[in-house]
Amino acid sequence: MTPSRNPSVRRPDAIRTLLAALVLTLAACGGGDSAEQAETAPPPPPPAPKEEVASESVADVMKRLGIDRRVKMDESERPGMGDVAADTRRLEAVLKFFDAMVKGDADRLRPMLSKADQETLELMLKDGQWAAATGGIDRVTLGCCAGSEQEGCVTLAVFTIGDRFDAQLWNLPDVEKVAFVAVAQPPGILEQLKGSKTEPRVKQWNDSLRAMSERAKQPDEKVELGQQDRSIGGEGGDGESAPGGSPSDTPDAPKGPGKRKPGGPSVPAPKGPGGPGGPAGPG
Repeated sequence: MTPSRNPSVRRPDAIRTLLAALVLTLAACGGGDSAEQAETAPPPPPPAPKEEVASESVADVMKRLGIDRRVKMDESERPGMGDVAADTRRLEAVLKFFDAMVKGDADRLRPMLSKADQETLELMLKDGQWAAATGGIDRVTLGCCAGSEQEGCVTLAVFTIGDRFDAQLWNLPDVEKVAFVAVAQPPGILEQLKGSKTEPRVKQWNDSLRAMSERAKQPDEKVELGQQDRSIGGEGGDGESAPGGSPSDTPDAPKGPGKRKPGGPSVPAPKGPGGPGGPAGPG
């Protein structure tokens, strides 16, 4: 008769063998130095490449929207604030806005204006300035750049009206809620704008406005004395403005729908501002 095997006889040896094997396995898998593990760990996979959104050319957008041929914009002067989709919407808004302006279409333009400029448009319609301001537009050359957070997309528009030139500056703070805001126009601004690129010319425009604002803050005792002398002596009543009070110290309102005070639809300007290429360089 074969003696029966007792499993408990070899259990201690089996347990020791199992534990030893487990220790060796743990040492091989994770018992080393953590710094060594970091060095030997495989690098993470590279991020998936961003899918590039192809931007539609200015010419294609103009064709798709049926923009008037008098509206001109160079490809290099389109809105470019980093988001291709949003920039395309900005481009569409700018083109539609000035398309309505050159066509004299107040009904289309009205909902794209800020509240203040809508009120100005109504005044211009009533007194006939709108028709006078838009009836003779031969061409408008546009250029866009990024402004401050409050300004959003800034558009410089240089109009050709017969043999004259006129300029406007408009801000589009929010592309999701299109409401263009007219920027005040410094007197003789076209003579002050240098170069042909929009961004530096917008800076020159804003610098001119700031300089005028600073001059307006300066005390001018001579003005008070001059006014007093004329009053006492009864002279100086020829209608001349006192120093510091001339119209040149007050920015003009933007011409066209941004105009906020009575006046002509446009002002004469030197021919070819910005160089021989025309009001804003070759279009």
